This record gives sequence, C-alpha cells and structure tokens, in this order.
Amino acid sequence: MLKISLKLLIGLSLLTGLIAPYSALADTPLAPTAPQILKSTLFLRADRMVRYWKQPNTENYWSWVPTGSFYVLGPIGTGSKFAVDFTLPDGKPWTTVTAPVSALEPNALARVDIPGSDSHMDKRGILETGTFGFKIRLLNALNNTNETILTGKFHVGKLHKGNALPAFKNQFEYYVDQDWMMPIGYVWLDWLKDPNDPLLRVAMWFKGEGLNDTKLAAYLLYNGKQIGSTKEFGTAYKAATLLTNGMDTNDPHWERWEFSWGKVRGWNTDTSANNWADTFFLAKNPGEYEIKVLRDGKLARTTKFIVGADGKIVDNGLVANNKIGGIAMIVPVKVMGNGDGKWNPIAWKTDAFYGNPLQGFNAP
Repeated sequence: MLKISLKLLIGLSLLTGLIAPYSALADTPLAPTAPQILKSTLFLRADRMVRYWKQPNTENYWSWVPTGSFYVLGPIGTGSKFAVDFTLPDGKPWTTVTAPVSALEPNALARVDIPGSDSHMDKRGILETGTFGFKIRLLNALNNTNETILTGKFHVGKLHKGNALPAFKNQFEYYVDQDWMMPIGYVWLDWLKDPNDPLLRVAMWFKGEGLNDTKLAAYLLYNGKQIGSTKEFGTAYKAATLLTNGMDTNDPHWERWEFSWGKVRGWNTDTSANNWADTFFLAKNPGEYEIKVLRDGKLARTTKFIVGADGKIVDNGLVANNKIGGIAMIVPVKVMGNGDGKWNPIAWKTDAFYGNPLQGFNAP
C-alpha cells in the first residue's frame, strides 16, 4: 500500500489529472466524510500461473487468480484494511483477499494493491472464464465495522498458447477484457502542478502494442483552427498499460496515452517577467475545442469540449454524477480506423468501470 501526500501529488502528472483528491474541474479541495475509491484508478487483471494445483505433476497446465490495484481517498481510520470478495460466473463465492491500508486524513490518497498469486501452486487458481463478480469492503476491527465501498464485475477470456501437441493442450493465457475503456477519455487543467498557468491535458485509451510518441500525434483545434500539435510543441506519453502475463505479439493490450501542448494553458496569473506572449489561454478564448489523434498517420481518435463565456471548461457532470473522483472531466471519444484491431464497441454500455456504467454517457 502506497500512501501519497498532497505535496507529492503536485508534480506527478499521472496523478494530478485522474486521481487527485478533488472534484472534476474544481480548484479547491473537497471535504469528504467517507472513504472513496477513485474509479478511474481501479485496474483488474488475471494473474496467470504455469501450474494448476489440482494437477500438480502436469506441466504446461496454466491457471489464474485475480489481481489489481486502486487508489482510495480518505478519511480512513486506524486499524482498517480492505477485503475483496470474488465470485464465480455462477454467483458462488470464490475467494476473498485482504489488502492493508494506513490511516488517512480527509483528502489524503493511498494506493491499495489487490494481491495476486503467492506461488504457481496457489490453491485459489482456476481454469474457468466468463463474468466474475467482486465486492470491495473496508473493515475496521477497532470500530467493528464492515462497509461495502464498491461492487462490480469483470470479464475473463483466454488464448491458447503453444502448438497443437498434446503437451500444450492445457496452456492458456488468461486476460481481463478492458475494451470498455476505449471510448472514455479525460480532459483536465493541471493546476496542481502549475497553479499559475496550468497545462491542458487529455488522456485516451488505445488497443494494441508497438505504440510510441512517433506513431501517435495529437492535434488541438479551436473553432476549427489548429492551435497545437504534439509533433511541434507538446508531449505524448504512455501513462498506463494493461496486458497479459506473457505479452506475446497480438495478445490483448491496452494503453492510456496522455497529451499536452506546452503553449496551450488554462489561464495565466504569473506575475513574473515572463509574459507568455506566444501562449494560447483557454480563459481568453471561449468556444469549441476538438482533439484529433493520428495513429501511424491515420485519424484514430476525436473528442471535443467547450470553454464557456466565463473562461472555464464547461463541465458535463459525468464525473460528479457517477462519483468517479479526480479533477479530470470525462469526455466521449470517437474511435476511428482499424489500428486498434478487433474490439467490442458497445462494452462501455454495461462494463464501464468494471460493471459500473456511466449514467448520461454516450459513445460517439
């Protein structure tokens, strides 16, 4: 369990947008009275093992157990821990794992790791695939409390590995399907890192391997005119990866990429000699903005947001209404082209945030 202070949050780009302890687009901290799992930080995976405990003497008999992580926002009292209950596709109980968490003050943030396998002969290991359920509970022995924080579901599939010889007939790679992430993007102003002149940041998910900042380029348009390009003055970097244990070519693979443009910022209250003469400020330019992303030179993603007459990004309410947490606004992303390979374009309707679909969200 990793505990993160607000001071450490400032300067960590990955944390400032999606998991900072603030409400979407706000510029002041909340005063939470109950712990909250920040849903955009919950990742579930299949921890694959090369043995199956019911067949201990058989090689190449792969099995799996669940694993993952999330960030939680305090307050959390002394003597607490998390328990995660997993159920099988038929609804029967499967396994419960516990994860430690330190006491947290309001607005303090901590990472919680859901433990995976402890050996290749883990007796929790199974061969089954399908739709599994989970429930995350916060326990406190001092107060004798047992509170359910989040429930959901996730889908597990498998891929055969090896050739057609009998020795490999039970060798499968297991994976959690993450296709629901594809049309869900994030837009935010990074005022935690740069309070006087915050960068505009955008995050999107892509499927497939081999991506880098030479293959992805994000362009920002204002009222139809280009004002920013990561190829010219900006950044494109991989912020998160979800993949299988073996990660062979063509295995399921999802990446979240974040984009920013150094000369596009939210506002300017900098009183230093630097007058930012060549910088574009959203606060001075109300209207419609569009982000277009090229993958290998082909249009792969588009999304839009609006800056109102007051100079602020118009909040669509998705984060607050769905209790997602963080300072980033969720935006629908149009997935285009064939660069992502095969994926399920309607998974978001039922599977978003692991069985907690967004109310009021519609993919383009």
